[in-house]
Amino acid sequence: MAGIVAAEVSGVDYAEDGVQVLSGVSLMVFKGEIMALLGYPEGNALLGLLAGVCGPSGGAVRVFGLDPYAEKSGVLGRIGYLPSDARLPPDASPKTLAQVVGSIHGIGQKEAVERMRNILRRLDKSDILERRIGSLPAEDRHLVAVALVMIRDAELLLLANPLRILGPLARLGLSTLLREYASKERAVALTVDSVEEAEFTDRLIILKDGRIAAAGPIEELSRTIGAENYLVLRAMNTRLALDYLGKISQVKKFSVSRDGSIKVWLRDFESDLPVVLDLLLSLGLGVKLLDVRRVETHVALLNYLKGKRVSRR
Repeated sequence: MAGIVAAEVSGVDYAEDGVQVLSGVSLMVFKGEIMALLGYPEGNALLGLLAGVCGPSGGAVRVFGLDPYAEKSGVLGRIGYLPSDARLPPDASPKTLAQVVGSIHGIGQKEAVERMRNILRRLDKSDILERRIGSLPAEDRHLVAVALVMIRDAELLLLANPLRILGPLARLGLSTLLREYASKERAVALTVDSVEEAEFTDRLIILKDGRIAAAGPIEELSRTIGAENYLVLRAMNTRLALDYLGKISQVKKFSVSRDGSIKVWLRDFESDLPVVLDLLLSLGLGVKLLDVRRVETHVALLNYLKGKRVSRR
């Protein structure tokens, strides 16, 4: 795994307004990694528990070995938390807010402003440093909110939907900054709205019905949920082609469409593709490759979650 454990939840239960949000959830956040949480409201609830905003009704939460809810004083100085409902004073500027954050957290106003300046520069937003928050578009306000958490240089960042509402360039810029942040033996846990948003992270946790439905590195998880490339073939003798496909070890599964074309999924697409194609073409079955397609990630995830039964105690 990435490194030393920064935070851990063990068998955590959590209810909000009488509704069970988390049931028996266990996971770890490691230094040096970015972990994404997909699933609402479970993801945001986990961030709140790690930040010590709320406490679990069952199980244990530990951040750097401490209970963040009961031992706030030992944890708050080591984490940076961006809640989903973060609001900034409209009459203040990013520069002024950086000075305030610096004063509160012992960074020094000048150093805090310089950190803010550097982050905005990397995001191609240098011109907003001294502008009123209220005059900024939503994307810029959101980036300032994230930057204010980052300038603290905390060991653990907890960010609720930091990529939400961002355009492609801003999303790329922020994801690059977060990757660099985590590479310095710091940990980042964030919530996302889609698998695509989590592509730059090290690990994705998919939550459904209060439990973990799937977890792992993005590439591995994409295969788990079925977001894969597949072949579309046609054969003169479809029945015989299907018989052969069932005997090829590199073939994971296959199906026949209404138009008679054959969809074929391979165990390892890149390495198995030339082997399987050469074999099929050499059999004299009139096999023709029509296309290489991919199951869109959001479609695969929806289908996976529909068919996934999360066991309950």
